[in-house]
Amino acid sequence: MADLIIHNADVLTQNIDQPKAQAFAVNKGYIIAIGNNEDILRLQGANTQMVNAEGKTVLPGFIDAHIHIWKVGNLKTFLFDLRGVGSIEEMQDRLSDFVRNNPGEGWIQARGFNEANMKEQRLPNKEDLDKVTTGRPLWIIRTCAHIGIANTKAIELSNVTSHTHEPVGAEMRLGADGKPSGVFTESALGLIANNIPAYSAEDYSVMIKAAEDDLLSYGITSATDPAVMPDLLASYRLLDKENKLRVRISAFPVRVPDGSDEILPLAQIYHSDKLIINTIKFFADGGLSGMTAAMNKPYKNSSSTGVLRLTEGFFYPIAFEAANAGFRVATHAIGDKAIDVVLNVYEKLFKEGHRGFRIEHLGLPSAPHLARMKEMEIDCVSQSIFLKELGKNFALYLEDERLQRLYPYRSVLDAGINLALSSDAPVVKDFNPITGIKAALYREDAAGNIIGKDESISLKEAIFAYTLGAAKANGNENEVGSIEPGKKADFVILNKTLRETITEDEDVHVTATYINGQQFFTK
Repeated sequence: MADLIIHNADVLTQNIDQPKAQAFAVNKGYIIAIGNNEDILRLQGANTQMVNAEGKTVLPGFIDAHIHIWKVGNLKTFLFDLRGVGSIEEMQDRLSDFVRNNPGEGWIQARGFNEANMKEQRLPNKEDLDKVTTGRPLWIIRTCAHIGIANTKAIELSNVTSHTHEPVGAEMRLGADGKPSGVFTESALGLIANNIPAYSAEDYSVMIKAAEDDLLSYGITSATDPAVMPDLLASYRLLDKENKLRVRISAFPVRVPDGSDEILPLAQIYHSDKLIINTIKFFADGGLSGMTAAMNKPYKNSSSTGVLRLTEGFFYPIAFEAANAGFRVATHAIGDKAIDVVLNVYEKLFKEGHRGFRIEHLGLPSAPHLARMKEMEIDCVSQSIFLKELGKNFALYLEDERLQRLYPYRSVLDAGINLALSSDAPVVKDFNPITGIKAALYREDAAGNIIGKDESISLKEAIFAYTLGAAKANGNENEVGSIEPGKKADFVILNKTLRETITEDEDVHVTATYINGQQFFTK
């Protein structure tokens, strides 16, 4: 007998052997049967909970395969949110108000500005932040988290000078006077951030819970935190031990932290019902929206080719060590130069018999890149929502030829590569999978400009990329990602029955979220 039955539903299972159904049954957190109403209703017992979906679409729980969970929660709890500021002056005013309302001597931290959306069309610098405060250290992070700006007090407290050693993949920009300008990119962020008092396990718990509230409201039942330091990893382990995690978490320990040339020791592989630690994360370059992604030719109207954070000689031995210990390997690579490096290292590992590779973002791959990815069965974990929220930046920094083949999902799928869609929040503000699905279909920026029309994909393909495709990229497709017998009962009920496609402005949202057959959200 079943303890839960969903019936009278439009079930889009994502199981190619049984793509549609009317009903399914759950027992002890697992799906035990799926089929038509008549067959499944026979499994009803005296204590079975019955849910009539009234013909609405039921999907597997969405899986965000790349979202910085604690950082999403941090912006809701401890960090000042600068997203949406329209000028440096507005940013200064908002920060000044915050300083006045939060007196003290401690660090002030904020995140979310995007210079492409600001009147001045430039990055802030230390002089801009000194106008807010000279008495307290102030550290603000760009929306992409690949560029940070420090005021003079923060630079002084961090003992940073023009002679400070820059670690691998770091860029500390200097002003006309030869001193630090306040702008730090890529691993140089650690030169400042590593001097800020660390968060406690209790702080992390508050952040993660705040993030989970939003994740569940969007129907996200599994989420991958793709850059986890040892203290956060310990917090995830503790929360799991105390049975306090609601959403399934895949946590990716980082190997090379920002701010030093240190290589962190490998974590332990771990797998419970709610927490998986099976993948090591590396960064090969920076962000495209801030012109730090590593390119083979300069950005439009610039001499810059971005920041390459890994060389093959540095990357291979530490990636080999991780793969040899049984870990999967995920690497951030957006620009074509970074993709070159990553594929060359992956190819060496592949020839040695290792499997389980991902490339995060994959902004500007070439056709030969995609062919090599197919051969090595490399997953593409990318963010269609970037096109909507960061499209203005992309148009500023890329000429039309590169712009039209940016984040090429049609080409990725046509090459036979598994695609997982995700958000990378809080790089973007809207991490609702429905928004990400629409972005993959329509590829419009915030102003309605279409970026790479020929690279759009179908609704069916986008849903798969947010469910079973993401589970495959996480390496746990045998447990989640589709509605079929033997898998965990993670699913969502939508507000309507989906057609073959959806319009850009159509109201599609989650009305109920279930994990292990237990309802965690209802609207």
